[in-house]
Amino acid sequence: MTTRDISPRNSPNDGSIIALTAIMLVPLVIGLAIVVDSGRVWAERAALQNSVEVTAASAASTWIRTNTVCPSSVLAYLTTDDATPTTHSCVTTGSSRAGTITVSASDASPLFFSSLFGRSSSNINASTTVEIGSAGSLVGVWPVGLCERHPSIVAWRDSGFSLTTDYTITARTGPQDCGGGAGGNWGMLDFNGGSNPTSEMIEWVQNGYSEALDVGDIVPGNPGALSNSARIDTMIGERVLIALYDQATVSGSNANFRISGFARALLVGVRLTGAAASRSLTVRFETGIIDRPSSSVGDGSNFGITTWAICAYDNKGVC
Repeated sequence: MTTRDISPRNSPNDGSIIALTAIMLVPLVIGLAIVVDSGRVWAERAALQNSVEVTAASAASTWIRTNTVCPSSVLAYLTTDDATPTTHSCVTTGSSRAGTITVSASDASPLFFSSLFGRSSSNINASTTVEIGSAGSLVGVWPVGLCERHPSIVAWRDSGFSLTTDYTITARTGPQDCGGGAGGNWGMLDFNGGSNPTSEMIEWVQNGYSEALDVGDIVPGNPGALSNSARIDTMIGERVLIALYDQATVSGSNANFRISGFARALLVGVRLTGAAASRSLTVRFETGIIDRPSSSVGDGSNFGITTWAICAYDNKGVC
């Protein structure tokens, strides 16, 4: 009986296959190294960007309130999210009432796997620019508007926002100074265009409108005179944000008001009884800082309110 040899034999191609496999593993290992290190770099850059953003917002707030540029207490925020910047800068333009502040930082992120191929670190950079200026958008605005050409507002602006005068403003004079044709409306704003139940007006009077009101918005009027029903008297002694308009026009039986800016005032007194045309508010205008980000800055005229908004990341944006 003939025995057949079936033992494995080395093929002349075996060495080539092993060599080819080894060669193919090199780009796979390099690719894995790039993926792992890229993930690390991305995470560290995100932490650096977040720390720069927090620092820039705090720097803007501090500059507005104290006219101090990036004190050490503010720069401490550069370590937010365990960021470890090796260099940083804080640069301003303009003034603390109309300018910009840019915080930048950089770091070298270590590359663990890529170092096997001669690259030990990757430079990461981040910056945030904050614009400071007049409010182009505000939350918490009162539902009683005023024409920007009212004598009280004109005097307030002409004084450079230095007057401490108490102004008694009758409801009738508001729309008249900005068009005069808003018959039956006395500057009361209907923010959401609804039926304006008393409970809604009371909420707006006591807490302001909960959504952002922007310069350029057209807001319907709420027909009727000032009255006790809105509980405006409960706000005496409180500070309110007043929407200013530059145009009052009639649309059917209602008025439309075009928002042009915002003012801050202390409500000193009210007259809510008697003839509708003689009812009035007594206010004292004040400068103010809205120390929270606005959706826009500088879009409206300056009436004494300063706020801020982030306008650029890594020099990308319009400031």
